[in-house]
Parts: sequence; structure tokens; C-alpha cells
Amino acid sequence: MKIHFAYYNQYKNGIDIAFADNTLLFLSCAEAKKNLHTTPNSQRLIDNLAIDNPLMYAALALDCELQAWADAMDEDWNV
Repeated sequence: MKIHFAYYNQYKNGIDIAFADNTLLFLSCAEAKKNLHTTPNSQRLIDNLAIDNPLMYAALALDCELQAWADAMDEDWNV
């Protein structure tokens, strides 16, 4: 399916994704982050990713890769 657009919905704290075939998908950021172990730095970066690049955030969340991404961001920060 081709994605028409994706944006962060501040009122629902989630990502709204619309596909070209008029299918809509909502990804709750609270649910995606509820079991993550983050530092203040990685939490800030995850929040910014949802707002600035919602499509990448959704891809990471749906692939269960948010924790690995957060860990990598913390490793980069500590170098």
C-alpha cells in the first residue's frame, strides 16, 4: 500500500497514517512507549521523532525497534 501522508496528532498523542486506498491507521504513542526503558535524552529524541518524522516513528514502533533505536541514540550521546 502506498502511504498518502502521516502526521503526529497532538490531541490523541499518536500518529495518524492515511494510505492511498483511503485506509486510516492510528498508532498510539503511549502504547508504543509503555514498555520502553529510556533515559531523559532518548525519551526526548523519541518524542521529537514522533513529531518531526512520524513515518519513521511508526515504522520503528510497528517493527518493535523503538527500544533498539533509543539504545543506539543513547550510545551516540555517550561517545
